Amino acid sequence: MNKRVFLRGLASASIASALSLPAIAAPGAPQISWMESNFSIIEVNDAASAYKDLVTVKPFAEVPVTWDRWSGEPGDTWRVLLNGVVAHEASVTPSASQKESTVLQVAKGGKYDMVVELCSGTGAAQACTPSAPKQILVADTDGSHLEPLAMNVDPNNGSYVTPADTVVGAYFVEWGVYGRKFPVDKIPAQNLTHIIYGFVPICGNNPSLEDGPLAALNRACAGMPDYEVVIHDPWAAVQMPHPQSGQSHSSSYKGTYGQIMALKQRYPDLKILPSIGGWTLSDPFYDFGVKANRDVFVASVKNFLQTWKFYDGVDIDWEYPGGQGANPNLGDPSDGDTYAILMRELRAMLDELSADTGRTYELTSAVGVGYDKIEDVNYAEAVPYMDYIFAMTYDYYGGWNNVVGHQTALNCGSHISADECAGIGLDDEGKPRKGPAYSTVNGINLLMEKGVPADKLVVGAAMYGRGWTGVTEASMTDPSNPMTGVGNGKIAGSWEAGVIDYKDIVSDYENKAGVVVGYDEIAEAPWAWDPSNGDLVTYDNKRSVMAKGAYVRSLGLAGLFAWEIDADNGDILNAMQESLTGTPPVLNKKPVANAGADVAVDAASAVALDGSNSSDADGQVVSYSWAQTSGPSVSLTNASASVASAEIPAVTVDTQFVFTLTVTDNEGAKASDVVTVTAKKQGGTDPVNTAPVAVVSAPGVVKAGDVVLVDASASTDAENDTLTYSWYIPEGVNATVNGASLTFVADSYATTKNFTFAVTVSDGKLDDSASITVTVAKNTTDPVCANAWKEGVVYNSGDVVTHNGKEYSAKWWTQNEEPGTTGQWGVWKELGAANCQ
Repeated sequence: MNKRVFLRGLASASIASALSLPAIAAPGAPQISWMESNFSIIEVNDAASAYKDLVTVKPFAEVPVTWDRWSGEPGDTWRVLLNGVVAHEASVTPSASQKESTVLQVAKGGKYDMVVELCSGTGAAQACTPSAPKQILVADTDGSHLEPLAMNVDPNNGSYVTPADTVVGAYFVEWGVYGRKFPVDKIPAQNLTHIIYGFVPICGNNPSLEDGPLAALNRACAGMPDYEVVIHDPWAAVQMPHPQSGQSHSSSYKGTYGQIMALKQRYPDLKILPSIGGWTLSDPFYDFGVKANRDVFVASVKNFLQTWKFYDGVDIDWEYPGGQGANPNLGDPSDGDTYAILMRELRAMLDELSADTGRTYELTSAVGVGYDKIEDVNYAEAVPYMDYIFAMTYDYYGGWNNVVGHQTALNCGSHISADECAGIGLDDEGKPRKGPAYSTVNGINLLMEKGVPADKLVVGAAMYGRGWTGVTEASMTDPSNPMTGVGNGKIAGSWEAGVIDYKDIVSDYENKAGVVVGYDEIAEAPWAWDPSNGDLVTYDNKRSVMAKGAYVRSLGLAGLFAWEIDADNGDILNAMQESLTGTPPVLNKKPVANAGADVAVDAASAVALDGSNSSDADGQVVSYSWAQTSGPSVSLTNASASVASAEIPAVTVDTQFVFTLTVTDNEGAKASDVVTVTAKKQGGTDPVNTAPVAVVSAPGVVKAGDVVLVDASASTDAENDTLTYSWYIPEGVNATVNGASLTFVADSYATTKNFTFAVTVSDGKLDDSASITVTVAKNTTDPVCANAWKEGVVYNSGDVVTHNGKEYSAKWWTQNEEPGTTGQWGVWKELGAANCQ
């Protein structure tokens, strides 16, 4: 027989045989027993305040399943299906009644239709009967179990398509749900690529919070090791229900975190970054020079991201490496290198996390843009590991002192000289300027000079203003420009003195009769001034933000971000989007002034000042202007030519002559550079110069109302050179400087305060610094003790005195025996603490 025919015949016979078998009866329907329907992979304790008790992290949710068969034929196998996919399968002993159970391990969040099937037979002959479906929800912190968030955005916000590879970000603050009444559903997220969540704190010593929410941080960090990160306010973050977003007290994840999880379902490409640190939460960063401390922190950040899966990376807001943050006692020159090492270690951790999850995580940082902040940080080593630098191009001026100015200007204000803007020449006290004035352009230029690529820089816009009161016309050197005036304290703010939301500026200033609204076209900055009370506000508006966006596009920067979203009415974010859309405008580039190399001469001579190497990339230099800015006055010829001549006289001591070249291009843009001519003294060699020795003295402890003298007049110089003094005055102290000394009146404080003063003493070539701390004792309302013990007074048995904060009673006659110094057998019996001082 042909083999092929045999196989075909066998197959036909098998089919016929199968068709002849009796049908297998389907078993009776299983019924799923009552069960909970909501489960969580990451569990939150709604009663906890300590982070260690707040969260239980599990790899999966445990879902118990039990079923019964009450009628029909028995089965021999059963299985559980989740959305049609078999999650469990097992055999069952045939019997009159059947009941089985299991615990499913569900590792992925979502909504599931759960069905139990009871089956008889195997293979093609198997017959199965399903139960009625049971809907269950498995919650996970990626929000996969949630519907997209229902939004409640101010309709003044437009809707834009953000250009590719462009950042449009904004801060959202955890405490915004309270007085500001700004939950996540009010964020105009359709116009954002990044939300930066402020703030995630670091456990450990944080004295900068002594006057703020330190108790809340201590509660959150209870039982946690130092340098681990936590949620600062559990109620706001994960425990407070938002009914408008479908949250109830039984929801697995509530609060702002729960809303953000749902927001990610609506906008899956939106990046959410936790900002770790901030102005008053940066103290622990200063301990990161120790690797063991960094290791704890980096591991904790990884755990935090594994727990809160909606986050897309981490933002580091260390204010500031090197010092000058909220705590004046912290800061070290090594911080700049520590910052770079921290970025490298965080990137390595994020790459490990990416390998585990398949997701991409961003590493960013908010940074100060003053020259004194930038110079301390090793950006060249840090930025290769980073995605973006959020340059905090705001808070240049504010009510912390009475010096008024534009707080978030693109360029230096029209009231600032070119030398001051560039940081050259001498200041009002005759001292050399240490760096350029605070402005966005100056800060971005310095960051790029430090090695930050343009496409990683994000420029900051302000959705708030800063201001002063009592700025009178009489105080202004230019009555048409309030920025030439003097402040007299902080303006009344929206939530804190001196700071006002943009939306309140619009209603309370721009739309208020009598208020003068102006715009500095050089600075690209608006202001509003109320002559009736001298209130002056400096802020961003649509025009200034449009100028920032044009600047961003002209340099190929990454984009714009803003602090903070709840203060906007839509105007600022709309302007951010509009400014970044479309073809970048053609902007004139500033010329480059080149005054030549410094010169040294040994005798009287005419020195050529050569600026012929000055240039303009997109036009031409059309004018030159030479001016002497330091040293004994000398004669200049051809001062308006590219090459000028200076007549340097013979000198008896080494003398420096400084000349500034200012060039102007065909579009009117100016740039400056300086050259120094050093004339050596005639005859003999220069003696060796040694640095002065800075010495500073002050009382150690003072009380409110004391006039305090901080004195550096004991500083010395071996060559008896004339000394100059540059003072660092801590924030919060209103001091009067008088050369080698300063004075201030100690303010009244509820707690003891330490203020560190520093002085830099210079002989014109070398300098030395010294510092000293003055402690201002806390103010007390206790009365002065009327019965204070006095030496020489005779006391009899029963007489009561106070001494060193305690109260004593004499046991018998005594004279000149000091209370508290003779032990329990002495003449004085201690009664307890004194209620006076």
